[in-house]
Amino acid sequence: MSKFNPSSPWNPASPVDVTPQEYEKQVANWLASAHESLEQFTVNNLVHLSGAGGEYEFDAIAKFTAFKGASFTVLIECKRYSRPVERDHVMTLWAKLQDTSAQKAMIFATCGFQSGALEFAKSKNIATITFIAGDFLYETKSQEPSNAPPAWASFPKFAGIYVQQIDYIVN
Repeated sequence: MSKFNPSSPWNPASPVDVTPQEYEKQVANWLASAHESLEQFTVNNLVHLSGAGGEYEFDAIAKFTAFKGASFTVLIECKRYSRPVERDHVMTLWAKLQDTSAQKAMIFATCGFQSGALEFAKSKNIATITFIAGDFLYETKSQEPSNAPPAWASFPKFAGIYVQQIDYIVN
């Protein structure tokens, strides 16, 4: 069985087995580990922000300062679905981004994204990351039928792959 989804080969065939709490905590930990070149970097889980449309809950929010005083807010949503994230979910995140006056949004998904979601995310500069089991990164050209990495290989428990729609130029 292939580890890739045949109808959308940039997505895994099935979502990673992870609890909601473990999933959101792992995403927050990845973001927190990216702070070395930023000033006053914080990541908080399950944060509420208000906008003109009301109050919103986000799975995580990263805040940081760069260039000696410019403040940035990044909204993070974690979608733990059994099928690829649809365009409507990305559109909703974009609307919340506009309403809260944050600067950036990221969406993590356990089963990838539909092509329309990737297209919309690219047009609005929203980062799309597929949350996978670490051994999904393992590839081999062996004729052996094994999909599992060898015991000596070291893979993280979870990994994230940034995916984006690519526009092809046809001459």
